[in-house]
Amino acid sequence: MTTVTTLVPDDLTLLAGADADDLVRAAIGTDQAPADLAVEVDAVHHRPGIGVSAVYSVGYRTQGHTVREHFVASTATVPDAPSVAVLDNGAHQVRVWRRPDDPALPGLRAALDPVEVSRWLRDLDAGVAGEASGVRVQLLGYRPTRRAVIRAENGVTSASAFLKVLPPNRSARLIRRHQVLDDAGVPAPRVLGEPVPGVVVLAAMTGVPLAEAIAGASERPSDLPDPQELVTWLDGLPETVLSLPKRASWVDRIDFHAEAARAAQPASASLITELERGVHAILASRSAPDTVPTHGDFYEANVFTTRGRVCGAIDLDSLGPGAREDDLATMLGHLSVLPTLAPTRYPHVAELTEAWFASFARRVDPAVLAARAAAVVLSLVAGTNVELGRARLEVAGRWLARAQDERGSA
Repeated sequence: MTTVTTLVPDDLTLLAGADADDLVRAAIGTDQAPADLAVEVDAVHHRPGIGVSAVYSVGYRTQGHTVREHFVASTATVPDAPSVAVLDNGAHQVRVWRRPDDPALPGLRAALDPVEVSRWLRDLDAGVAGEASGVRVQLLGYRPTRRAVIRAENGVTSASAFLKVLPPNRSARLIRRHQVLDDAGVPAPRVLGEPVPGVVVLAAMTGVPLAEAIAGASERPSDLPDPQELVTWLDGLPETVLSLPKRASWVDRIDFHAEAARAAQPASASLITELERGVHAILASRSAPDTVPTHGDFYEANVFTTRGRVCGAIDLDSLGPGAREDDLATMLGHLSVLPTLAPTRYPHVAELTEAWFASFARRVDPAVLAARAAAVVLSLVAGTNVELGRARLEVAGRWLARAQDERGSA
């Protein structure tokens, strides 16, 4: 792709609006773009002070069949690359690329190639690779310029491994975090290798995600861990975790997340500001928490269980020193929004959230716990649609009200 001049919307959030078609057409080249090009917004990522990125699902007909691929448009500054089109109107720049060609994730295209991945897995003796045609790859998650997670599965045996694709200068930090837990005997995905810079291959985790145990708790209550089991697992993190770099928690970056939420929900800007100030007020009135080893992103998708016991955790990017209150608040915050995501799958979660809050509050200050849960939920507002974002703001408001009540009763 080459640099071209086109009209870029003054309001950068319009990357997700009607101009999306024009951005993708301009990136492909007006003369080369198919006439029947259809562009749908898949996701929008807003990072205050950095930029807005939109992921598009793009479809068109060619040679009698439909082709579907994904493009990304971003106002963020990204590394120069031949695969990136720069759309410039003199005042603003938007960079557009096909998703596999993310300029900050140079290993992504190869990590999505089943033949290449099969070769990597054979070389690493990962116990997954068979014939190249028998390895399936599935993109599980993608954050433009930041990371991608891919499952590689043997189509015959169903054995799987996971590939985490990062900017190459960040992979050593991730590997170090996994090694810290491995050295201490704490179950976590084993690092199988880094076949190319920025692609870390991880073994599959045993057990099932806590989310599955939560969803099935009514029918299989014995599969759901006691909340104190979660606390015990966190308490078992080794002291060597304290030597890792500290990552800012959701509450540490509440200004960032509040700004993103205001951009995504402008009609609720005053409410978001009240939430932000309310959380600050609660925390300013309480003692600072102790620094302990923390997971950093401790919620139901990242915790694995078996027969009602915690058997490990994944997604160790934020493992390091922090506050126990933040790990517990992260669990509660994510738990409390599950009914807004799938009410029929999680009809019992409101009661479960209450029970887990009461259990965790025996360990930490309940006012601080609720305030930090409000901050966690606020951080989830910008990454969804308007309707779901409003529902999450209501949940965050309830957490803040709980924090204020707990402070008043103390």
